Amino acid sequence: MSGLPIVTDEAILDAAFAPALSLVAGVPDDLHPEWLPVVTAATAEERIAAALARWTLDFTGLVPQFFGEFCSRLLDVRLGRAAGDLALIYVVRGRADEVVVWLGWDPRQFREPRFWDRFPAAVQTFLQTVHAGFSYPDGVSGGLAHVAEMNTYAEWAEEPDGLVGWDEEQDIASTRLLVITSNGTNLLYCVSPDLPTGTLALVYEGDIDPQPFDASIDALMLRPLEE
Repeated sequence: MSGLPIVTDEAILDAAFAPALSLVAGVPDDLHPEWLPVVTAATAEERIAAALARWTLDFTGLVPQFFGEFCSRLLDVRLGRAAGDLALIYVVRGRADEVVVWLGWDPRQFREPRFWDRFPAAVQTFLQTVHAGFSYPDGVSGGLAHVAEMNTYAEWAEEPDGLVGWDEEQDIASTRLLVITSNGTNLLYCVSPDLPTGTLALVYEGDIDPQPFDASIDALMLRPLEE
C-alpha cells in the first residue's frame, strides 16, 4: 500500500491550470516504450522511482538544490496528454502544501533548437533522452521549455526580424537571444551565440544580465518549492 498521500485527478488538473491537459488511463498506442514501467506501476512510489530512474546524473548535478527538494516532495508521476502530446505529469508538494505540476515532455518530440552549441552538455542530453522539455503545463516556463516552444526574443516580442531600436541599446541582437524558459511573467532566460556556453542571459524589460546557467535554472526551478 502506498505511503504517499493520494492526490486526486481533480487536484492534479486544478493545479495545472491547463484546460488542454488531461490524464491518460491505461497504455496508449503511442506511449514511449521507456515510460511503460511508470504507467504500469501499482503505486505512486513505484511510478516515481521508474520516472526518476531515467533522469541523468549530469543534469541532476546541474540543479542540485532543486532536485533534492523535488525528490523529497514528489507525490506521484502520472501520464497525461497536453494538446494532443503525451507527457509525464510530475505532481509535487509545493510551499504551504499546495500542489505544483511539471510536465516532462516525450523525448521523441526532440528537435534541435537554435544555438544548440550554447546549451550545456548535461542539458543537451536531458532534452534528447529524458524529456524534450520539463516545464509548467504552459510548455514554456518553470524549467526548460518544450524545444518546439524555444523562440528568439524577437519572436517572443512578435517582431521576428528584430525589435526596432533594440540594437542601439543592447550588445546582443534580439534575434540572437533564444528564450529557453521564463519565470512565468516577463523574466526570460536566454542562450545566445554571443555568450559562452554555460551562460544565460536573463532578460527583463529589455535589460540583459548574463548569469551562470546552472545556478540560474536551479534557482528558477526551486522557487515554488521554497517555504
